Amino acid sequence: MLKRLVNNAVIKLTITPVDPLLIKSSQATVSGVNMSFVRTRHRGGLGEPFIPGSSLKGVLRSYGEKICRTLRTQPVPVCLPYVEVGREKDVEKGQASCGLRFEKYKKDRKLNTLPTNEIYRHSCPACRLFGSHDYIGRLATSDAYLSTGSSAVFEVRDGVAIDRLTGGAAGSAKYDLEVLVRGTFSTTLEIQNFERWQLGMVALILRDMEQELIRIGSGGSRGLGRIKAAITEFQLGYYGRPVRSFSGVTALATQDECQLYGFHPERPTDIPLPSPDQQGLRHVYDIKETWKDLLTPAVDDLVGYIETVRWPASIVSYTGGRNA
Repeated sequence: MLKRLVNNAVIKLTITPVDPLLIKSSQATVSGVNMSFVRTRHRGGLGEPFIPGSSLKGVLRSYGEKICRTLRTQPVPVCLPYVEVGREKDVEKGQASCGLRFEKYKKDRKLNTLPTNEIYRHSCPACRLFGSHDYIGRLATSDAYLSTGSSAVFEVRDGVAIDRLTGGAAGSAKYDLEVLVRGTFSTTLEIQNFERWQLGMVALILRDMEQELIRIGSGGSRGLGRIKAAITEFQLGYYGRPVRSFSGVTALATQDECQLYGFHPERPTDIPLPSPDQQGLRHVYDIKETWKDLLTPAVDDLVGYIETVRWPASIVSYTGGRNA
């Protein structure tokens, strides 16, 4: 399915810290703070702070998984990416990583690859959207750089280890950290060949980011990391032909493709799209002002999908493994 272009969504947003923000650098320092903010030299100069796309995607995935677990508790509808087959704890029953399951399946059968449609059809909802060891996923995140005209302001804060017995400072275990207290970052999310329920999940995440309910970076339990997002652009693109209403890949693919990939059916909607702007083969719809209302059917699709998805039973039957 990824060998041809069907649709895409491009979302541009800004991220502003509400609480101090720390995205720790992996670079060792001889002097200075113990925990410094990550920086890049992509624009030259001495380096500027940025939010890595990998960090942002990890937060989006983690929050999306929480949404799925909220919609259905048993059986849990998403995997735990770090849990290996056969090494699950009781609370992780049936949640072995999709990617590690496929890796084990290939190793046991001495296979080099698996068809993309097989991986997609038997992956959990989170892996379908965000990817796994064997599948790139539908959503891509860009690094978030300082917005034009914005500058970063930092503070150095003291930290100290706490003695769990006395509740006081543990000897001389003091450290300091560099936190960003002001600055606005811009980034882009792109979802290619999306099923409509996938935009429903993204819509719920974006709503909560706008309402300052999501934290990123280190120290979330110590008052750090709360952010506020603002949508600056939201576009839907459809390739080859215009569409009249908001549709995912299910409505645009052939019946054979829907069965091959296991696309979830879309509930009918009569919410029209605005007039498109044709850009070559792509028909682009600007939904920045209406995305919350327009994506309501996608949220309904998400709820229906999570309620009925056969995962983990489908991946267990495919790989021949046990439902741990």
